[in-house]
This record gives sequence, C-alpha cells and structure tokens, in this order.
Amino acid sequence: MLDHKVKDLSPVAIKKTVLSNAIQMPLSVYPAAIGILGGFYSLLFGLDMFGISAMVGGGLIAVGNWVYEYFIRGSAHANEFVLKYRKELEKRRQETLNTLEKDLQHIGSEDGLRQLRLFREKYNNFQSVLGKKLDETELTYNRYLTIAEQVLLGGLDNLDAAAISLKSISAIKSDDIQKELERLSHDNSEMSRAKQNEYSTRLELRKNQLDRVSDLMLLNESALTHLDHVSTKIANINTKQGRALVDLEDSMDELRHLIERADKYAK
Repeated sequence: MLDHKVKDLSPVAIKKTVLSNAIQMPLSVYPAAIGILGGFYSLLFGLDMFGISAMVGGGLIAVGNWVYEYFIRGSAHANEFVLKYRKELEKRRQETLNTLEKDLQHIGSEDGLRQLRLFREKYNNFQSVLGKKLDETELTYNRYLTIAEQVLLGGLDNLDAAAISLKSISAIKSDDIQKELERLSHDNSEMSRAKQNEYSTRLELRKNQLDRVSDLMLLNESALTHLDHVSTKIANINTKQGRALVDLEDSMDELRHLIERADKYAK
C-alpha cells in the first residue's frame, strides 16, 4: 500500500514549493524582519535615518533575494527538490525489494513474483525511452522519472500488502475446514452448531483477505498497463515539434491520475 507520502509533482505544485522555499530563505526572512522592525520603530519614535535605513534596506534585500532565488535560481531549486524526493523514493524501493521477493517466494505467490519482475522491466524500459527523448539533467526528465518511480513504489507497496494478507490466512486450510463442516452438518447438537459458526467465520476471513489481494493485484495490473501505454506515447513524441512538452504532459497525466487513485485506495 502507498504508506509513503506522495508528493504532487505537477508544474504548478513545484512552482509553489520553489516560491515557498524562496520566501523562507534566510536572506529573505531576516532582512524582511529587520525591515518590519524598522517600520515599528518609525511608528513608535518617528521617522529617522535608523528607522528608514532598516525599513528600506531590509525590504530591498528581502525582495532582491526572493527575486533571485525564485526567478533566476528557480529552475535549479526545482530540480534539486525533485532529485531529493526521487532519492528518497529510490531508497524506499531498495528497502522494499530487499525483503519483498523473499516474502513472495515464501508464500508461493507466483502471480506476485510475476508482477514484481514486470514492474522492474517496465520501469527500466520507461527510463530508457525517456532518456532518448530528454536530457537527463533537465527538470522535466527528472520530474517524469520521479512520477514513474512513484508508480513503481506504489506497485511494490501493493505487493507487500498482498503478501501480508496472504500470510495472515496461511494457517486457514479451507479444504480441511470444508471437510469438517461436511462432517458436522449431520450433527444438530448445540456444540456442533457452535463449531460450524467458528469454521464459517474462518472461511469468511479467508475470503475477505483473498478479495483484498485480488483488488491489489488488479490495481497493479492497471499500473503495468499504464506504464506500457505512456512509454509508447513518449517514444512516439517528436521533441522537436512545438507541442512536444504539451504532449509529454498529457502522457504523464495518466500516471499522475493512477497515483492519485492508488493513494485514495490506500486510505
């Protein structure tokens, strides 16, 4: 399940993050504070060179630094933000992979192991196709690859949740319970009915967990299909055309919507 914090990587959301960081920079905050204090001083004691200097100087430095950090250094800060987040996702992915494959093998989930292999293959393919269309140092490249990383990690989290669900019912042997229920069906005693209720409850628990696993696996199949679809669309995009970035954004919208749907399901 998506138990990591999913960040919005749309261009608007990234601009808001860069803007917020620019405002919170020390060279924006402290001079602004000095300017405000200068204004209060002037209100209390009247205008003089000290108050005016603090107010104007602090304000100019704060505004100047904000303009520099947002408009001039904004793209670099945005790229740093995305790269840092991607490193966090990659770390979580490696931590999950270290145990997930063994867990799936232990519970004998062939379908889970198949999806694990496909997620690796399709993510690597997506990265390869993207690298042929965009420069790996570009913000757009890193943002798109991070979105794919979110999809991959969401798929691994779903497999992990499915493995836990399957392990929780591994001791419930449905064949044995069905045989016991068949045997007890000929006994109408109170004790027999009580046992039948308990056995039926165990079967219901098993069914609910299997239904949950089925939902998680189906969600993953949708993610795998979308990765294929988007990889194909990116491969067919001509980056020399004027609409290239618009077409790329349209392609990535599919993955963003998938992440949002998976995040809602996790809640």
